[in-house]
Amino acid sequence: MSRAWAAAFALAAASVLWISGAARAEPPSAHATPTYVLSIWTNDADDQADALTQQLRSRVRQVAGWSLLETTQSFETLAIALRCPPTPNQACLDRIGEQLHADHYVWGTMAKEKAGEVTAEVRLWTRGKPPTDASEAYSENLKDPSDDALRAIASRLITKVLGAGPAGTLVVHAGTGKGAVLIDGVSKGALDEGAARLKVPVGQHAVGVRVAGFQAEAKTVTITDEGEEEVTLTLSPLAPQGEEAAPEAEPAADRKSRPFPLRKVLAYSAIVAGAALLVGAVVEGAAWVSDKNASSSDRSSIPASVTDVCSVMGQPPSVMSAAQDACSKNSNATGASTGAWIFGGLGAALVGTGVVLLVTDPGHPDVTEPAQAMARPRVEVVPSVGPRLGVLGLRLTF
Repeated sequence: MSRAWAAAFALAAASVLWISGAARAEPPSAHATPTYVLSIWTNDADDQADALTQQLRSRVRQVAGWSLLETTQSFETLAIALRCPPTPNQACLDRIGEQLHADHYVWGTMAKEKAGEVTAEVRLWTRGKPPTDASEAYSENLKDPSDDALRAIASRLITKVLGAGPAGTLVVHAGTGKGAVLIDGVSKGALDEGAARLKVPVGQHAVGVRVAGFQAEAKTVTITDEGEEEVTLTLSPLAPQGEEAAPEAEPAADRKSRPFPLRKVLAYSAIVAGAALLVGAVVEGAAWVSDKNASSSDRSSIPASVTDVCSVMGQPPSVMSAAQDACSKNSNATGASTGAWIFGGLGAALVGTGVVLLVTDPGHPDVTEPAQAMARPRVEVVPSVGPRLGVLGLRLTF
């Protein structure tokens, strides 16, 4: 009974083969190698195998120099129909190629060898040549054909098994010097005296160059395996770097440290201190005038026979009191007079020293400074008169 079921299954599979083997989505490109991608053979990872099969077919459509022949056949169905052994041998693989009327086809197997992981083995059969193979182990969770991770895995597998397809010759002209030739943004050759000749896979490619001091827009070129394809790229000089950055160097001069202006500080300090002493001299002078006037007023109440108001004996009380006051005022006037001369002399000396320091300053006036910075502190003495004595005020303007 089992033999009857096996024979019936093989006959059904063979009939499907004859019907679908010749079916193609579209004829292969005239400059591309046609190949089938058969459904991955698996016993325990159907969803993962289906997803990987879809991605493998999608990757083949994008590989330059190859075209995809459409089929719904799985390698398992073909192997059973053609009575291949459990482990397909070269004779079995050749029979499948004959059945497909193909010179190339991609087939593979998948199994869960570790917990949570699947291992895919993908191979390329080529008539009359040794097979090429590649393998990848990845998470069994990758069941969605649109998953980016699965897309990357399929891309690596197809790149390994297909390798380089048909190629044509590209001749690039750009300037007269040396540089790099970029194919689809990747450096693939070198310019020598402005020219390069290199092999490029059949299909459309973006061709550009990288030359020091120049730039050029990339051009799209279609490469065939018949003859040569030439492309000329026009170089344009790049704007010199650093021209706009030059003005930024000017503020650096302002940031340079300047020496401490000790001379100016000493000059202004001397002027301020001298002005303060002059004010003190004026105040002492005013006190001298006031005490002298008060002493003279008291002296008028004392008889002319009294020559020394500080030594009065045997006089009436009123005379004695006036004499003592006159003596005190006279003593105060003498002290005030001495203080006025001392303060005045020192103040005049300090002010004069400060002025001399400013006038003899090598940087005076500093023509590089703005007008406001050239203004110097100004000292003003403002006199005022009160009810009993005069007052001098000091005003400093910066």
